[in-house]
Amino acid sequence: MQTFRKIFVLATFTLALAACAKSEAPPPPQATAPATTPAPLEPKAATAEAIKPISQKKYGQPVTETKAATLTDLVKEPTKFADQTVRTEGVVSAVCKSMGCWMEIADSSGQAHIKMAGHSFFVPREAHGHRAVVQGKVLPPTAEKGMCGADDGCGQGASAKLAKVEIEATGIEFVD
Repeated sequence: MQTFRKIFVLATFTLALAACAKSEAPPPPQATAPATTPAPLEPKAATAEAIKPISQKKYGQPVTETKAATLTDLVKEPTKFADQTVRTEGVVSAVCKSMGCWMEIADSSGQAHIKMAGHSFFVPREAHGHRAVVQGKVLPPTAEKGMCGADDGCGQGASAKLAKVEIEATGIEFVD
């Protein structure tokens, strides 16, 4: 019986190796286009397959601001909007994978790092690719503190350091 088992294992292993050894011929080389200037980076459009549905659409307090500030305006002049409550929107480009305590929104002209006011609410970690309306206070830019705040322990990711403006959200609504 022991010999039969060894033969069986050896035969199975040989068949597996033979299957792996078969390879298809590489595709023929494609003609290459002449080099062009790369397009400016924009947020990637999410595809329907990549977006996971979100059952709850509103987080934190209701969004009551009626006048919206564009991300472009916020990024160009963050000090002008510092300590003001604003309403803005964009596509979620990153989310805290630990507990949803921060996210980033972007459009073709700017991006913002959003943290939840006092960690009083969290957004779904699957919010990436959804369109969000954010209401919150624009935090004044400072050099000594990280984009997410050195003292809040939110575990920001590397992309948080790339954000141009930081908003402490009091309310978020997903509109798709």
